[in-house]
Amino acid sequence: MIPTGSDRTLIEMSEAEQQAKDMRRLLAKAEQQIRKLQEKVADQKQQIRELQSHVKHDDSLAAEREELKAEIVDLKGEVKELTRANREHVEKVDALRDENTRLKAGAKVQSPSKRATQAEVRGLPQPLLS
Repeated sequence: MIPTGSDRTLIEMSEAEQQAKDMRRLLAKAEQQIRKLQEKVADQKQQIRELQSHVKHDDSLAAEREELKAEIVDLKGEVKELTRANREHVEKVDALRDENTRLKAGAKVQSPSKRATQAEVRGLPQPLLS
């Protein structure tokens, strides 16, 4: 049987409808792929923001670490200076203690009459001798 003109039209319409369905299916697949890619891009953008935040935080920590290193160097210098000043102070205190001990020992050796003479020279009242 040979298709008539109306049959050919029906076949052509059916083919056109099938092509339209195929095109809609392809379009739906393409749209789905686009959505997946958009989601992937959004996820990657979020990861980039998080990484940038981490880098910024790490940079901040590095700067703080450098500041602390400088502060430590300053504090070490201060400790050295304080240690040196403390040693000098200890030496002075030891010298004063030695002199104080020497003077006390000298005062015990002096006779009562010598103390009275020194008191007169200084204008201090003399202790009563019994």
